[in-house]
Amino acid sequence: MLKKLRLTTTRVFLLILLSISGIAPAKSEPWIDTSNIFLKAKIQLLADQGYIKTPVSTYPLMWADIARDLNKIDYSSLNEQDKAALSYINHQLKLAKKNITKIEANIALKDNRFTSFGDSFRTKNNITLHKTFMNDSFAMKIASSYSDSPVNGESYTRFDGSYIATYVGNWVISAGMQDRWWGQGSDSNLALTNNARPIPAIAITRKSAIPVTVPFTEIDIPWTVTTFMGIMDDERIIKDTLLWGFRLNFKPLEGLEIGLTRLAQWGGEGRPQDLSTFWNVFIGKDNCGAGGLDCLLNPEPGNQQAGYDFRYGFNLFDIQLALYGESLAEDGNDNTLSFLTEIQTQLGMEVNLNLFSQPAKIYFEQASTYTDCVEGSTNFIGNCFYEHHIYKTGMRYNQRTLGNLYDNDAKTRVLGLITSINQDTDLTVKLRHLELNIDDNDKAPNNPLIGNPLTKVAEEILMFSTKVQHSYKNWRFTLGVDLSKSKFTNSSNNKNTTNVFLNIEHNL
Repeated sequence: MLKKLRLTTTRVFLLILLSISGIAPAKSEPWIDTSNIFLKAKIQLLADQGYIKTPVSTYPLMWADIARDLNKIDYSSLNEQDKAALSYINHQLKLAKKNITKIEANIALKDNRFTSFGDSFRTKNNITLHKTFMNDSFAMKIASSYSDSPVNGESYTRFDGSYIATYVGNWVISAGMQDRWWGQGSDSNLALTNNARPIPAIAITRKSAIPVTVPFTEIDIPWTVTTFMGIMDDERIIKDTLLWGFRLNFKPLEGLEIGLTRLAQWGGEGRPQDLSTFWNVFIGKDNCGAGGLDCLLNPEPGNQQAGYDFRYGFNLFDIQLALYGESLAEDGNDNTLSFLTEIQTQLGMEVNLNLFSQPAKIYFEQASTYTDCVEGSTNFIGNCFYEHHIYKTGMRYNQRTLGNLYDNDAKTRVLGLITSINQDTDLTVKLRHLELNIDDNDKAPNNPLIGNPLTKVAEEILMFSTKVQHSYKNWRFTLGVDLSKSKFTNSSNNKNTTNVFLNIEHNL
């Protein structure tokens, strides 16, 4: 049944979209997606300052909450940096309401090896037509793209970014292929990023982060929650694996945001996938060691990850600062009595200031996905984070990791700058020091469906990336350059790589 579903899901979804494409639009799409790092940075700045009350670390992010909070801001009370951020966000909101059809083209020398927030492509040379519709109870987007350089057996045509959604009270029920970004990072997260292509999924999301009031106090806590069930219909060891995701985030104090995340793979071809199996996944009864599951009588139902993230923004001597972090763990196994193992962390800090009379955000992120996976071992072999002994393709989709851009057994340090040159031109710069697959070992070096998809051996990378984005009327142009130097244990394999890309968008 799932195999049949895999073959027909996209076709049925598109037929539904096309059949209702004649509905007269009243507004634009309701969500902020992962395509604009400059918009994300400015929303985060106003959130850290307390002007935006809603949690802002779960993308797609609802425009309704952002627009509501913007309307409450007293413009005269803002400093110049905050005024610039407010002006930019309001401009993007007006564009979102005004433009419902967009054509986008990308030209690049190479595929994008690491796809981060705001990056416009994974494979090179694409053209995409976006069309959005919305009324008071319904929203839809068709994003039809063609790539002349598909990889890993992917189709030349794809519909990433498409969705259909309806509103039920304060809830949004949607189906589609949307990029998700769950966490506080600007370069990467541990749990979910837009590194991999979006998975076809059905989702339920709280529409507005209406606060809950703590009893006997005047403390209001804005909160939002989202959950989805998707099908991993790519080439993998267990075909049609199901992926369940859950995220709750809330702001208990001004400037402080906390997020809780769970991800679980279950079901798939040849695996149990009834409601009782999902219930065991949901309550955490899927570990032979700690979960109370007798794996001699019942098969282990799934592969889970769970974690939390936080961010605290504050002012120090009139300079806006923020500290943030994330912790993510795999579920246990029959060799441990712990529900969670292999805990990995990401830490970051940022400062917002004026640079050459323009607002600028400077951030630093450090993360590790390496752990010695065998207790008492002295060989320091990893190969377990994002991996599983049953779901052997791991937390990956189309050979890209769902979470950290740099996959497992990596230690990374990223210094970034997000700034403006003038009112219509923005700039990002990144300097990355990446130690990939540091154990110089892979789970299955001869099988592309198992193990680290970035490199099968240790690789050290020094990478410089920059891009300039300029808006002119209904046009937006993005020019970017990536320069990297890779070192391997065998120095004869060392290489320098250059990638140049141009992205052009036009709102019709």
